[in-house]
Amino acid sequence: MKLSVRFINALLRTFFRVCFSIDRKELAKIPEQGPFLMMVNHTSNLEAPMLYVFLQPRKMFAMAKKELWEHSFMGWLMDAWKSIPVDRENMGRETMEACFAVLDQKNILAIAPEGTRSEDGCLQQGKAGVAFIAHKKDVPMIPIAITGFESFSKNIKRLRRTPITIRVGKSFEIIQKGGRIDRQALSDEIMLRLAELMPKEKRGFYTDYPLTFSLTRAIDDVNA
Repeated sequence: MKLSVRFINALLRTFFRVCFSIDRKELAKIPEQGPFLMMVNHTSNLEAPMLYVFLQPRKMFAMAKKELWEHSFMGWLMDAWKSIPVDRENMGRETMEACFAVLDQKNILAIAPEGTRSEDGCLQQGKAGVAFIAHKKDVPMIPIAITGFESFSKNIKRLRRTPITIRVGKSFEIIQKGGRIDRQALSDEIMLRLAELMPKEKRGFYTDYPLTFSLTRAIDDVNA
């Protein structure tokens, strides 16, 4: 199994290098140790595999829609990567406990706060479930904005490589520790951390939101 996974990972790295022009310098900002939530915008099924193969040897675990397990190869790959199946309509207790276990083991948990793919590459409103995980575990969060995948189908038909831009924001944390919190408001603020990294025309639902933060704070600012 391990040899097979290494082989698939090598094939995927080759695929990304041949079909895309990816500037990976920003990935150096991702901490080498410690647990954190990686908040990623979602325009393609390729974001998580790209991050998975290029962040090694760091262990990254991602939440993935349960429908992927309905296909034999994708189900095998999700299991090999130890991805966490999630029902997008009802994030159950088993899913939550699997997410908590990843963070307790000081690994990366990758989440798409939007829940579903954006067809046009613009941000959709974040789901409240991600805020529950973030508030419950109180670990650092890192926003990662990825743009370019929405042009892949057009470019591949013309045999052109697709440019992919990756921007990694500052790690941040929730100000309020414990107690009750407005989950949707927190989810929206997490999404604003992503919007801050994206061109204004890609901010979608958050285009008219002011980029101000009251529920979260940058960890660098606390330690300054």
